[in-house]
This record gives sequence, C-alpha cells and structure tokens, in this order.
Amino acid sequence: MHVFIIALSLLRVWKNMAQLQQGGPDEKEKTTALKGLQKDYLLPHLFFPDLLSRIDLDELMKKDEPPLEFPDTLEGFEYIFNEKGQLRHIKTGEPFVFNYREDLHRWNQKRYEALGEIITKYIYELLEEECHLKKVYVPVDAEETEPRSFIFMSEDALINPDKLMILIQGSGVVRAGQWARRLIINEDLDSGTQIPYIKRAIEDGFCGIPGFYEDLNEFHGTGGRTLCKGLRE
Repeated sequence: MHVFIIALSLLRVWKNMAQLQQGGPDEKEKTTALKGLQKDYLLPHLFFPDLLSRIDLDELMKKDEPPLEFPDTLEGFEYIFNEKGQLRHIKTGEPFVFNYREDLHRWNQKRYEALGEIITKYIYELLEEECHLKKVYVPVDAEETEPRSFIFMSEDALINPDKLMILIQGSGVVRAGQWARRLIINEDLDSGTQIPYIKRAIEDGFCGIPGFYEDLNEFHGTGGRTLCKGLRE
C-alpha cells in the first residue's frame, strides 16, 4: 500500500515538472503546477532522497518568475510622496502594496528592495534641498584602495563651537537620514526619517552631521584610520 502511494506521488511530481518545462498557456496553470509540485514532492523525498536530489524547487520557482527588472524612479513605480509625506499610488491614491504579484514572494521582495533604493536617493535629495546639508566624502584624502564613505553635514559643522548634533542610523539597509525604511514606506517621512529632528536642531542653533552612508562596521580593519580623518585639514 505504501509503495502504491509513493509511486502515485512520484507520478504527480513528474507530471507537474512536465507542465512547468512545457509552459502552460497562462500564469494560473503554472502557479497550480508549482503548488502541486511542492505538495507532492515531500512524501517520495522522505523515502527516496537520492532519486529526487536533482529537483531544485527554488530553481523551478525562479523559472516561473517575471524578470527581476524594476523602474529606477518613484514615478516608474507609479508612487509618489504626497503633501503629508505619505507614499501613495499615483493613480489610486492607495498605500504601497507589497504583494503585487500573488504567490511570488521572492519577486515581491526584490521589488520592495528596488523601491527602497530609490527612496534612499530621494532622502539624500531632501537632506540637501530641504535641510541645506552638503555631502562630504570621508576620509577626504583616502587612497583608491581604502574604504570610503560619505556624510551629510551643515555648513557650520566644523566651525560652530557651541552646539553639535551627530545622528547615526542603525545597521541594515537604512542609510543617512533614515530611521526605518518600513516606516517611510508604510507610514510617512516624518516617522521614518531624521529630517524633522535635523530641521528642529538647525532652528535651535545646532550644527549637524546626520549619519554615514554605510554601516560603520564595514570599515573595521583599516589600521586605526578613522573615516573622519582630514575633515579639519
């Protein structure tokens, strides 16, 4: 009886694989075949792991994905930040939708990451245009083979003797001027960026250096050389 069940499962596996290789007439049939392959793959694999060792489900899933090619502007994604700093769809006015394509989590995640990179550049523009900060590469005298990054700083950051504020973002994907990408995308700019704090600090007479481009942990092992060396030279 067990042999019969396993054999039946194997037949289903090969059937679903054949459907994927031949290519169904529409995306719905491909998705159905993938789901069936995932379900029917488990039982025979428990008993005959070597027999199915060449079946790579991740690779099969990738073959069913659309190309990982995404727009390079907010407008290309059909999103824009409204007057309240909220990310909204240009046509519908709805918030960002992560599951743009059903059952394609990896593709949706890559799309989310691509949008995040565009938002990072957008925040850089706001730091320069709205907060009137300038981008400075450090170390200023770095050799080509040395690690290098950049910071944003106010015009008086090196000459104001009274008040200095330094903001350093957390590790991960967030960059200078950001607290959390998720908050920027799902809430608004005031919740997810450092911009409100920078503006308030400037109003109160602080000079500011809001964060490095990269996580500082990436620059360990530089022989004690600091990223800010040379700023006052």
